[in-house]
Amino acid sequence: MKSKKVLLFPLLRDIQVIPPTIAIINFLAEQGYKIVVYTYFTNVTFSHLNIEVVNFSEKSYPTGLIERVVAKCAFHLNFYKYFFDNRRAIEAIWMGAWDIWGINLIRGNIKLVYQYHEYEEHNFSNCRKADYVVVPEENRGWITYFKAKLKRKPLLLPNIPYYGELDIQVDQEILEFQNEDNIVVLYSGLIDNKKRNLFELVGAFNHLPENYILAIIPSFVKVRNDFHELVNYIQENGLRERVKFLDPRTPPLHLNTIATADIGIGFYNAISLNNVYAAPNRLYEFVNFGTPIILPNYPSFKALSMAYPYAVNVVESLSPKSIAEVITEINTNSDIAKKSMELFILKEGNYKHYASKLTERIFK
Repeated sequence: MKSKKVLLFPLLRDIQVIPPTIAIINFLAEQGYKIVVYTYFTNVTFSHLNIEVVNFSEKSYPTGLIERVVAKCAFHLNFYKYFFDNRRAIEAIWMGAWDIWGINLIRGNIKLVYQYHEYEEHNFSNCRKADYVVVPEENRGWITYFKAKLKRKPLLLPNIPYYGELDIQVDQEILEFQNEDNIVVLYSGLIDNKKRNLFELVGAFNHLPENYILAIIPSFVKVRNDFHELVNYIQENGLRERVKFLDPRTPPLHLNTIATADIGIGFYNAISLNNVYAAPNRLYEFVNFGTPIILPNYPSFKALSMAYPYAVNVVESLSPKSIAEVITEINTNSDIAKKSMELFILKEGNYKHYASKLTERIFK
């Protein structure tokens, strides 16, 4: 047993939208830490006995403005009561997202860890409040260290999925699409047409043979009217029969889909440092589960593509024709891709390696 004390994970939002925090919770529980996830509401369940989920509400966080304000205030009052009733048992507060007002003022000597998922400069002040900042990408960590003027360099924890022992199953929907030797390309994530180059991705299928199918799993998070705009774009291009929408998957069930697909997509348009130095969990989810991925032609991805050819692939994601060419190249070099993925898993995809170094630093 590493510690008899509690590691508290307070979250207003649903933890299902931040898989990297689910991963570290699973790892810490296996290491013997007692975990309490105190949240507004989630359907996410954990199998480990060291993890307790405390739901404040029996319903999801409301969407109406007035209802949200009332819910947020009520949640904070109950969280503070829980905290003060249990503070002597708490060793550290781990912010999977900075959802709690005044956490740095009430914590006293309790360690405060901030898992800083996205490079967002408006959160620099929160980085400075934390004892330890955890980032998923090394370049992003250095940029944050200097620009946020931190006293301590952020710690690295890549967005590698970690759900303990998994029994991966074939996704029957993807398998059905693969009938008659179809090649299934999978995009799973936010439907944001500007940030994720989804029009260009769809357009690539105008340059591919008809046995190439695009499957899309939308995120639970909605962005503007982008989903309907994407559907209209698909219809306008005459690709309705070759682009398939699937229902969102709750982690870790989405890994069944990722493992069954033939090729994965992880696009991020170059509209911010956060995107250029992206740290997608999809990179590790796809490659660790045997599916090559295509990413934008950014520095860290380009380096990985050179080290692990046809497992990690880069492309000018504003060019539908270039996307189509890379998809074809992966399919014709599947044997090389398989060997590259095996090497990637050994050298890049070992979550326990990174998480162990991180926890030794924080809880030494």
